[in-house]
Amino acid sequence: GGMFVFQLFDYYAASGVCLLWVAFFECIAVAWVYGADNFYDAIEDMIGYRPNPWMKWSWTIITPALCIACFVFSLVKYKPLTYNKVYEYPDWSIGLGWTLALASMICIPMVVVIKIIQSDGPLIEFRGTTD
Repeated sequence: GGMFVFQLFDYYAASGVCLLWVAFFECIAVAWVYGADNFYDAIEDMIGYRPNPWMKWSWTIITPALCIACFVFSLVKYKPLTYNKVYEYPDWSIGLGWTLALASMICIPMVVVIKIIQSDGPLIEFRGTTD
């Protein structure tokens, strides 16, 4: 079964759930780790003018919230994989499919945790005025 294996990879490893996961963490990395203001300034340097202020809201709040909402919705509406709407994949292959999906998805939070553990200093730095 080449087509069975292909569909298994396509349905789980290259699905919208995995892409939403990556998009969510991209927004978090850009808006909250690198900083929305830093990103805003970098875009101004590249294109020569400041983008519309709603872009900052989009990076920090709107896009991550929509990604999470779509991610949860697709998990709630999940239906097991079938071939030609007739053949139902066995439980072990569905488990293999979720393992494929998680193999690519778990890398992002795993690297974040490893980097936090390896870093020196406080997790959050506050910028305040010094007297």
